[in-house]
Amino acid sequence: MAGVACLGKTADADEWCDSGLGSLGPDAAAPGGAGLGAELGPALSWAPLVFGYVTEDGDTALHLAVIHQHEPFLDFLLGFSAGTEYLDLQNDLGQTALHLAAILGEASTVEKLYAAGARLLVAERGGHTALHLACRVQAHACACVLLQPRPRYLQEASSTYLTQSPDHTSNTSHTPVAVYSEPDLEKKEEQNEEDWKLQLEAENYEGHTPLHVAIVHKDAEMVQLLQEAGADLNKSEPTCGRSPLHLAVEAQAADVLELLLRAGADPAARMYGGRTPLGSALLRPNTNLARLLRAYGAPEPEDEDDKLGPCSSSSESDSDSRDENDEYDDIIVHSGRSQNQLPPTLASKRLPDDPDPA
Repeated sequence: MAGVACLGKTADADEWCDSGLGSLGPDAAAPGGAGLGAELGPALSWAPLVFGYVTEDGDTALHLAVIHQHEPFLDFLLGFSAGTEYLDLQNDLGQTALHLAAILGEASTVEKLYAAGARLLVAERGGHTALHLACRVQAHACACVLLQPRPRYLQEASSTYLTQSPDHTSNTSHTPVAVYSEPDLEKKEEQNEEDWKLQLEAENYEGHTPLHVAIVHKDAEMVQLLQEAGADLNKSEPTCGRSPLHLAVEAQAADVLELLLRAGADPAARMYGGRTPLGSALLRPNTNLARLLRAYGAPEPEDEDDKLGPCSSSSESDSDSRDENDEYDDIIVHSGRSQNQLPPTLASKRLPDDPDPA
C-alpha cells in the first residue's frame, strides 16, 4: 500500500511511481501495447505485465486499483479476471482486494468484487474476513452488501479498455458475456447461498465473530444488521467464555446491550468462571446496564466476587480490543481497580507482623 499513484498524468518511462498504477508502465496503459507478452499477439500482449505485476508489498494490480479507487481500471481487471483465483490473491498483510475495499468503506467496490467471485471467507493475517474488517471500521454499507447472496456477475464493456481494438480505436463488436457456463453458474450459486451465511460464524485468530467485533466497537447499527442476518446472539468468545452480553457490558454500551436483550440474547449466560452479565454490570459505573439486565430477567449474582475466572483481570483482555484503542473499560473486576493504577509494592506498606526494619 506504499506509494502514491500517478493517476491522470503522463509520465516518462523513469517516472512511474512506486506501488502506484503508474508503475505498471506505459505498455500496460491499454491492450495492444508492446510488452512482455508480445508472443501472445497484439491483442493480449499486455496481459502478463498487468496480471503478473506485484509490488514490493505484495499488492497486485487489482489491489492497487482498489487502494487508489480507480474504477475504470478496476472494471478493466474484473472484466478479464472475474471467476478466477486472481481475485483472491493476498498481499504481504494477507489482504485480498475485498479486504482492502472493506477497510476503505468502498461499498460499490465491495459489490463489484463480490459479484465477480471474490471469496468471503479468506482471512488476512489477523484472521479477519472482509466482514470482520467492515465491522472494525463501521462500514455499514459494505456489510449490507456482504450480508446477502452473491449477485450474478456479467462482464460488461463499461470500460474503454475493454472496447478498444489493438489500434486503440473503438470496438463496437464487443458484447457482454456471462462469466460462468450455466452448469457452473448453478453450482456456484448453490455454494454462494451458504457462503454468505458462514461468514457470520467465522472467527478471527482471537476467536471473535463479526458480531463480537461490532459489539466491542459499540456499533449498534452494525449489531442490528448482523442480528437481522442471523448472527448467533449467544455465541461465546473462546478465551474467557464471554457472551455478546458480557462484551456489551464490558464496553459499557447500553444501546447495544438493550438491542441484544430485545433480540433474545440470554441474560443468564455465564463466563467460564461463572460470572453473569449482571454480575459484571454491577462492577461498572454505568447503572443503566444492571437496570436493563434486570428488566429482561437476568438472575441476581450469587457470590460472584469469589469466582475467579480466566478473565478476572482485564490485563488478559483480547488483543483485538487492545489494538483498537482499548475498547474494553479496563476494570479489574475483583478489585475495582483501573489497569492504569499500579498495585502497591511489597515494601510500600508494612504488614502487622512485619519486624521493625531497624
